Amino acid sequence: MSFDICVILAILLVVLVNLVVVLKKRRLLVKAGARCLLVVAHPDDECMFFGPTIVSLLAQQCKVYILCVSTGDCYGQGTIRKQEMFNACESIGISRSDVTVMDIDDMKDGMKTKWETEKLARIVLQYMERLDAKVVITFDESGTSKHPNHISCFMALQYLYTNGWIPSGTQVFVLETVRVLRKYIGILDLVPSHLTSTFLCLSGPLAAWKGMKAHKSQLVWFRYLYLVFSRYVVINSLKRISLHRYCIKKRK
Repeated sequence: MSFDICVILAILLVVLVNLVVVLKKRRLLVKAGARCLLVVAHPDDECMFFGPTIVSLLAQQCKVYILCVSTGDCYGQGTIRKQEMFNACESIGISRSDVTVMDIDDMKDGMKTKWETEKLARIVLQYMERLDAKVVITFDESGTSKHPNHISCFMALQYLYTNGWIPSGTQVFVLETVRVLRKYIGILDLVPSHLTSTFLCLSGPLAAWKGMKAHKSQLVWFRYLYLVFSRYVVINSLKRISLHRYCIKKRK
């Protein structure tokens, strides 16, 4: 092996070690036993987008609850998808009794459907208070894929935050949306995530793959590609919710 190659490998090793050290400091650390609520729009969102976050919380011995706003019934599969979500969550370590899948007439799955912000905000707040959730996590203002239902989840939490209705002692985090190029480079997105994000959750892909295996109705060919290449399967970058230009103004 030439001297130049040895130097390059040594530099890469130093960079890798330092990156791992920094990433450990940027993990989303939650008090052991804390109650955490994940708010999603559809069955399979928990595996498609939040796998690393769920793995990280469970590893810290947190109690994880999931509130799914719709049954994902856009194509008439709501009953099937609801059951699939219970099975998927059990497969990754979340009891089905800790998963709630709602079915509200004016909050149906749809690419052209925006859910009423205040109504959803009040529903989410009820669950936060009932569960005494100390950490709440949902999508950000772009919803990872600009899906209006994902964005509606964000808007509900943003509404609560803007109006000062978040219970004292509760932290709210949102999953950062990244550009399309970064979205599909898998673990290679680790470097840009390290450079741009505050909180990171990392995991192998097995949890997401195992969970998605239960979502049989959704396993069409392009989702297999997603599960192989998407960074959301192995990396979640999170940020705290804040006052934002997308928020609903405080009512007088």
